[in-house]
Amino acid sequence: YLQFLYFLLQLYTIIIMIFSNVPYQTCKFHVVNNKKNWTEAQKYCREKFTDLATIQNQEEVDRWVKTVARNASTDNVWVGLRHTCAQGFWFWVSGSTICYQNWAPGNGTGVEDCSNGERSGILTPTALWTLSFCGTLSALILIKEKKTWWEALRYCRENHVDLVSVHTEGIQRWVKTVARNPSTDNVWVGLRHTCAQGFWFWVSGSTICYQNWAPGNGTGVEDCSNGERSGAVQSGSKQWISLLENQTLNFICTSEVRV
Repeated sequence: YLQFLYFLLQLYTIIIMIFSNVPYQTCKFHVVNNKKNWTEAQKYCREKFTDLATIQNQEEVDRWVKTVARNASTDNVWVGLRHTCAQGFWFWVSGSTICYQNWAPGNGTGVEDCSNGERSGILTPTALWTLSFCGTLSALILIKEKKTWWEALRYCRENHVDLVSVHTEGIQRWVKTVARNPSTDNVWVGLRHTCAQGFWFWVSGSTICYQNWAPGNGTGVEDCSNGERSGAVQSGSKQWISLLENQTLNFICTSEVRV
């Protein structure tokens, strides 16, 4: 029950860092004035709070981000904006698709130079986005151990970053490559259903925009009589299916590899 409440909290709050003593549904944006590279900053946020910030619209920038960023001890601050050189696109670490954009001129809209490693996003003093090299490579890892969905989630977060969120077609192609030879018929991903609210979401916090459901899965009312449902990809088609969370499957983690 407590784990379920935790996921609802992630789903309804978009944050830079949220204080543990803030009441439910009240979020507070906060700059940590410790100098860290992007990977260290993300790890700190996930250990102490929830995650690096995902910025969804101009209202968030005007109401929260500009005000908070003025208190930073550095000219620029890290946010949860990340680029994958393997697939050539930007994404939020929360799993959200980049719909709202606020790139500084010459940033983010062309082909990135990946010769020195992956790129990550920073917020400038004027709340524009730019990018910086942070010395890590993104990776997806197929774990060939049989675990329930909750066990898989815990394993990924303790040993890597998270269960994979497949929020774009590019990441779907990546998953298809990684999940070629599982030892189970299906493979867990970070897709979760809430029976209380009646919708699917990624554990990273985003709602479902891009979809790749297998026929008869995910688009109707779920049968919650035997418990909560979680999402997996089929080993053959790699389409998404709805399963009871207590099944034991292989799973895919996202990870960061230093270069």
